[in-house]
Amino acid sequence: DAPAMILLHLSMYLFACCDAWAWGCVVFSLAVSIKMNVLLFAPGLLLLLLQKNRSLFGTVRHLSICALVQLVLGWPFLSTHPISYIKKAFEFDRVFFSKWTVNWKFLPEDLFISKPWAMVLLTCHLGSLGFLATKWWKASVSQRGGTKTREWMCWTNNAKDNLQLSPEYIIYTMFASNYIGIAFARTLHYQFYCWYFCSLPMLHWMATMSPQSANNLARMSIHLATSTAAIFGIEYAFNIFPATEKSSMVLQLSHLLLLTKIFAAGLPSIAVEAGEKKEN
Repeated sequence: DAPAMILLHLSMYLFACCDAWAWGCVVFSLAVSIKMNVLLFAPGLLLLLLQKNRSLFGTVRHLSICALVQLVLGWPFLSTHPISYIKKAFEFDRVFFSKWTVNWKFLPEDLFISKPWAMVLLTCHLGSLGFLATKWWKASVSQRGGTKTREWMCWTNNAKDNLQLSPEYIIYTMFASNYIGIAFARTLHYQFYCWYFCSLPMLHWMATMSPQSANNLARMSIHLATSTAAIFGIEYAFNIFPATEKSSMVLQLSHLLLLTKIFAAGLPSIAVEAGEKKEN
């Protein structure tokens, strides 16, 4: 888990701070090759690539880089036992045991391992991603206007100039995408904490720093207090071994609080303006 997350964070650095999207895609794909939980960041990355390139052609080019890395690394296995390799790589029929779970310990075991429960979580995951995609679209309309947004999102035409997305927006989008997957994960083991613990302060801060809260000391104080409690709640849950019904409930309530804040909060500035580019 740790090596995969190191590469994932390196790829985010390349995206956000170096504007090196091709190299970022290489490193991102290397992280996926170590552990596939990195794919939780993929919906956010896809949105960023579409916005960055302003064209389907440019997006496919970057996705092809990711696919090529996977093909090269997996070729020794794909060329000998392709079906077994792909089947074990995804393993959709895997049964999770409630013995080691941290997040749903308060559920009956027969419900925890049931396929209907898995479908409920998958539906919530996809529905939340769809909701956030709509929210991100509306934010782009609000920040750049309807006409510019339609030009910006004209994904079927190859745009002449790429946009430089703001580092805050890039990091927030990818962290939020990953967090949605974690909030609706079927099971979380203790080592999975490294998937998202370092993103919690930023997610809470970005979800708290709305214009309404910034101008209202009482509201800001409440947001900061609840955010601090949620972060400590998650820390508490991952430090209880074995997990109990109480610790799992604290974890899920802490997850729900941040999820609600992300749904309700605005977005940081999406694009770097021309003046800021020159300064950089």
